[in-house]
Amino acid sequence: MKRANANPRSSRMASDARIAEVEAAFADNYIVYQYHAVEFIVGHLADLSKQFRGDLQQMLVLAIIGQMELHHRLTHADPSEASRPSIGASRIADVTGIPRQTVRRKLASLSERGWIEANGAALWRLKIVDASAPARTDLSEVDRRKMRRLAELYASLETLVHDG
Repeated sequence: MKRANANPRSSRMASDARIAEVEAAFADNYIVYQYHAVEFIVGHLADLSKQFRGDLQQMLVLAIIGQMELHHRLTHADPSEASRPSIGASRIADVTGIPRQTVRRKLASLSERGWIEANGAALWRLKIVDASAPARTDLSEVDRRKMRRLAELYASLETLVHDG
């Protein structure tokens, strides 16, 4: 199985010229670009809304915690438990605009689901059991559909750049 470059800097290494080329192709074909982009977003958000029982704020809180874990795994060779990142409710509230008390309720709910765990004084991180995240396991079907949608989105938008 081919893995993407494990260095997040690789995404920043894309040339400004290539980004401008893609952006121009999207602008030139705005209706097609917009249709496919919205189709992806709506489909994925609908899946998430079902999985999170309509609570997209809870999904957003989990996404921030999960993204921290992913970033850490991509940028650190040390996978030890002690080096894993944690985040507090205040920081999540700052990033999302969700009130801190609401974030705390979402954190408690995610903890009850077994997806996150407290790590120290009011800090939270993704729960890992036997080198696997229960959240990933529980959300695997949503993730599979997202991967398919992303592949379809990529294939659709790639034609705008190459054939546009």
